[in-house]
Amino acid sequence: MPKNPEKFEPKFENEPEGGEHEEESKIEELKGVEEEGSKKSEQELTETREELEKISERREEEKLEEREADEGKRNLEITKEIVGETLPKVFEDLVGDDSKKAWGRRKTWEGKEPMYVAASLAGVASEKSREWLDKHKEDQKLWWGISRGLIGDNSEEAWEIRDWLKFDQKAKRVRGKRWTSLKKSLGLHKSERLFNLRSRIKFPGWYEPGDIAISTAGLDSEKAQQLREEFEDIAPAEVLMSLAGNNSEGAQKIRKKYENDKRLRWAYEKSLTGVEI
Repeated sequence: MPKNPEKFEPKFENEPEGGEHEEESKIEELKGVEEEGSKKSEQELTETREELEKISERREEEKLEEREADEGKRNLEITKEIVGETLPKVFEDLVGDDSKKAWGRRKTWEGKEPMYVAASLAGVASEKSREWLDKHKEDQKLWWGISRGLIGDNSEEAWEIRDWLKFDQKAKRVRGKRWTSLKKSLGLHKSERLFNLRSRIKFPGWYEPGDIAISTAGLDSEKAQQLREEFEDIAPAEVLMSLAGNNSEGAQKIRKKYENDKRLRWAYEKSLTGVEI
């Protein structure tokens, strides 16, 4: 017998080389490929979902921006409707404009027509406009314009200016209330002609609570509503005008009181500006 004979292991026909271990290895490899493919599919699906969510979010943001832009245009149109008629034409297109060019034009007119410059800030509601109005609030000749310059501004700083204009801390009384009460006793508190005349007369002292009421145009806050209710009796025309674009329950309640008042028809119609009936 030969030395160290090789161990005899029978081979069966069609049996792959490597035997059982190689087959198991291949099965494990196939399982790995399958699992990897499954993981890739899940990952791709997750990435697709995330991308769709991002697209949906972008579309919502775009829609919101469009709505805000449309709302801004609508509010500007309403503001111009309320203020524009009482301003000289040269100031009309400055209303609501916070651009560098607009401020340059205001600076040019500031020395000649500061009251109209103040009124041209209606609808701007920026930090710069509030600083300008606050800086000039001590000048009594500008109070008519400053009140209009506050239109559309619901900031805390704007309300501080309103509060200052509304109440004279030294005299401990509402500014202009005695004059407005006299107007009411003469039946002139509903006069459209007198209302328009005031925008052309600038002598000191002609300031009324109705001007503060007008400053709330474009606002639907609780503070604005409280102020309107406070001065509604002596300044119904200005209160009605401040409701332009406002279709809230409080606004409708005030309109209802005056819808059949012929002398206030002009102010009532202005209150419906920008309101869908």
